[in-house]
Parts: sequence; structure tokens; C-alpha cells
Amino acid sequence: MAVQARPRLASCLAETLGFDVGANDPRGYRIGTGQETGAPMEMSDASQSQGMDRLVFFSDAVFAIVITLLVLPLTAEIEIPTEAQDLQHEVFSQWPKVVSFIVGFLVIGQFWIAHHTMFGLLRRFDHGLIWLNLISLMTVCFMPFPTAVLGARLEESDNFPVVFYAASMTVSSIALTVTWLYAVGRHLTDTALRPSQLREFTARAVVTSAAFLLSIGAAFFGLVPAALCWLLLLPLGRLLVPLVMRAPGRGPDAVTHRSRRSNPPDVH
Repeated sequence: MAVQARPRLASCLAETLGFDVGANDPRGYRIGTGQETGAPMEMSDASQSQGMDRLVFFSDAVFAIVITLLVLPLTAEIEIPTEAQDLQHEVFSQWPKVVSFIVGFLVIGQFWIAHHTMFGLLRRFDHGLIWLNLISLMTVCFMPFPTAVLGARLEESDNFPVVFYAASMTVSSIALTVTWLYAVGRHLTDTALRPSQLREFTARAVVTSAAFLLSIGAAFFGLVPAALCWLLLLPLGRLLVPLVMRAPGRGPDAVTHRSRRSNPPDVH
């Protein structure tokens, strides 16, 4: 019985480690069938769809937990006084934490929208995408800490919490952008997408990271300039990118039209 169980154990171990069990190899293993690092996993369409669903569900759960944790500084440190007037004063004294909660909620919400849109354009995944997505989620999980630091700053002249918050947001944005660029480079996107659509989403991702990077410089001047970058410049940039990409003379049809004008057909 032990002799017969050994091949089955070896077969299970080989599949777990990424080997393909086949009859072409005398040992029963065929290496290099899509399980190498960076190569898309060779799975059926149903398996790929199920794997993508699990990846998206896990990511959505992380975003939901992180965005809920933002409210903890508001509830953990407030002390309920006995007098009504003191209660009003205590509530209004929490306004920095309320502002940081609102800003953090909206910015992380934008990250979730970008993540949701990005994975809606993907149809396959590989080990590299899983790890890059995990790193992106790690940067998002870190965000309640700089958000709490931002809400706890004691002096308005102290800009370190704002710079720290802007830098943390920038790291999260760059991580998502790198994940998208990797997916495009590995051809994990929907094959029905046109190249112009891929370029448009790539441009929006790069503009988003650039806006967050710009907010680090604005954060040295205070919370208001940085918040304008997060809440105004960022959505404005995302709205302008599609308009610029689809402007006359920039689309693929315009390029084809220009090429036809520069190379007129021969007339015989």
C-alpha cells in the first residue's frame, strides 16, 4: 500500500508546487506550462473566473474593513462629560479628527473605485498579479495610521502629519498603478478591449499617481492645499484625461486618417 500511495503523493506535491502532471515525461511531470513566475496560470475559463472572483472579493473585504477603521479615532478618545455645555464643547473639539475621517474616507473610496474598475477590465491573473495586489492592499491597510496622525496634530503650523499622509496616499496610488501596468504588460486584460481604452485607463492611473505626488509638495504649505489636490485636482484630472484622449486628432481613427492623407493610394 505504501508503494502505491507514493506516486499519488508525489503527483499531489508536484501539482502543488506548480508542475503539470502529464504522460509525455517518463517521470509523469511536465515543467513550464504556465506556472513560471510572471506567466499566466493555465486554467480553464471557469477556474480563471472563480479565481478572479475570489481575488476581487478578498480585496473588497480589505477595503471595507480599512474604510470602517477610519472612524475608530472618533469613538475611542471622546469622553462624555456630565454637563450638556461641556458635551457640545467636547464634540466640536473633535473637528480635526472629523475632517481627517472625511478626507480619508473619500480618498480611500477613490482607491476602491480605481481598484474595482481595474479588475473589471482583467480576465486572467498570475502569481505576479496576486502579489502586486497584496502589496497594494497592504499600503491601503496602512492608511488608518496616517489618517489618525493627521487628525491628532496639535498645531496647524505642524505640517508633518499632512506630508506623512500625502506620502502614504502616494505610495498606495503608485502601487495600484504598477499593478495595472503589470497586468497590461502580461496581457491579463480583456481581449475585447481596444488599445485606445487601455491607453486611456493607463493615462488616468498615471495622472492619479502624479496628482498624489504633487500633493506631497502642497502638503508642506498646509492641509488646505493638499486637500485641494486630493478632492479637486484628482477628480478633475481623471475627468480631463478621457476628453484629451478622445479629442479630434488623437484617436486611432484620426491616426488612420492622417496616415491615409500622408500616403494616398496609387492611382493606375
